[in-house]
Amino acid sequence: MKKLCVLGGMFVFIFSCTSVESGRKGVEVSWGGRTNMEKVYSEGLVWGINWIWDDMIEYDVRERTMVKKFEFNDKNNMLTGVELSLDYNLNPNHVNKLHVKINDHETKIIKTLKSSAKEVVPQYTASELNLTKRQEAEDKISSILSEELPEFYIDFARVQLTDVDIPSQIAQTAEATAKQLELNKLALEKAQEAENNFRAAEWDAKTKDVLSQPKMLKLYELELQEKWIKKWDGSFGDNNVFGAEGTSILKGIK
Repeated sequence: MKKLCVLGGMFVFIFSCTSVESGRKGVEVSWGGRTNMEKVYSEGLVWGINWIWDDMIEYDVRERTMVKKFEFNDKNNMLTGVELSLDYNLNPNHVNKLHVKINDHETKIIKTLKSSAKEVVPQYTASELNLTKRQEAEDKISSILSEELPEFYIDFARVQLTDVDIPSQIAQTAEATAKQLELNKLALEKAQEAENNFRAAEWDAKTKDVLSQPKMLKLYELELQEKWIKKWDGSFGDNNVFGAEGTSILKGIK
């Protein structure tokens, strides 16, 4: 950020100054395009008449997080999606070298992250990366990054496997299996219902067949008579053949 500082009057320029914002480092680039490789500027105000023509290029050196998702074949040769989270920052002491040598540091980071994961992920199954071997895989990726990222003047704090997908083949198989189990369940319920209906019909037919036999019909009639007798209260009423109470034994005979 270039500023003109005036001392002693509005129209007299004694010297100029520039500044570097908080959380950043500054690289001095001369009017002719030469980068100062001797010094990196810290945050704050920087004085000097040269800032009338020189520029201060600022680089944010605070820690940031990059999250990227890639697809690799796992140990079982199944296509597996993995999400990686990288916490990193530009090396604050070498931003001048980065300015000169690295045109696009984010592209360098992405390529390095992808190549390291591509080397490590195929050593494990998707299940291992999800359940038992995730930390081990992260350590291996971290080891590769610690060797390669400094070449691009990048420091990193940590790398994490934040998500590991179920391989598409396994997901499709699981879905098909779930559907088949549901179909099997429905088929079993229908079969059980049909069997119950058949047994009920069979029992009904046998019962009717037994009751249709003469002996059984006689027993059935006797059973009905027995039930009627049990319900009788012992009275004949006025209209029976014996007449009402207090009359002759046979109705109509005096």
